[in-house]
Amino acid sequence: MSETATEAQIQEAIYISRILILVPLTVLVYEYLLTLEYEASTFWGTRLTWGSFFFYLNRYTSLFGTLPILIQYYSTTTEPRKQPVCQALRLYHQYFALLSQVLVSVMLIMRTFALYQRNKTVLAFMLVVTIGAFVFAVVILLSGNDVDTLAPNIAAFGCPEGTSHAKSLRLAGAWSGMLVFDIMIFSLTLVKAFKMNARRGDLLTLLVRDGSIYFGIMVISNACNIGTYTMSGPFLRGGATTVTNVVSSVMISRLMLNLRDPMIRRPQSNNPTRLSSSEDPVISTVSPYTTEYTTTNTQWTSVLDDQ
Repeated sequence: MSETATEAQIQEAIYISRILILVPLTVLVYEYLLTLEYEASTFWGTRLTWGSFFFYLNRYTSLFGTLPILIQYYSTTTEPRKQPVCQALRLYHQYFALLSQVLVSVMLIMRTFALYQRNKTVLAFMLVVTIGAFVFAVVILLSGNDVDTLAPNIAAFGCPEGTSHAKSLRLAGAWSGMLVFDIMIFSLTLVKAFKMNARRGDLLTLLVRDGSIYFGIMVISNACNIGTYTMSGPFLRGGATTVTNVVSSVMISRLMLNLRDPMIRRPQSNNPTRLSSSEDPVISTVSPYTTEYTTTNTQWTSVLDDQ
């Protein structure tokens, strides 16, 4: 079934899709400038480890890798000789989205593995779910064909490109694998938070410290992106992909920066397993209120920082 739209509808959809690219890029740049000084004081000049390597890779790939996507969406050329460039930008967009999610997934697995004190059963569970989601995504992407169901006046409109309904459903299915992964990480972190809460109250504080709220935001962002594939028009399908990638990148970068917080690595109180309320970090990866503080923080640090 062919999809049609008027030129005015196409222009409106392209305008919205451009906003969905510009806004997250602006947030990404603002976040970078906001945390640059802290990054310089905690990461620059230190020994390069797996943790810092993935931190730099995620942070700067996201920052500079989004620029070609901005060019793609703001290009208005319809000249035939420019179409190969547009096609290359579209292909780049797809692979960049995949790379962004792979980087975030690796770092989240490392974090959760450390949070559970290197529990190999938990690691095996995460790997099974992750590999299963990845295989599912690859199969569903390769199982269909990309027959264009868009009307000629929609199929090419500068570099912005409409996505057919059949293809969008397959892409939504592929992204659902990432949603399953996010839910798994969110659930494991939430379980850890509740277990800590069994020894001390203030659940919200523990939820924040364990990053559960961060992961909740990532889950919601991913779900909204899937919704654009299934419920939006041709030019808005997948329009929230960049939003999802930026949210994921910013969240994991924040968690890594918080890990380097001196108050987490070197408690200032006399009790090494406890911090006063005035010393509590806004968000950290462990709860300093439990006897697990030293053990969990050491495991998390040794996994990511090899220290």
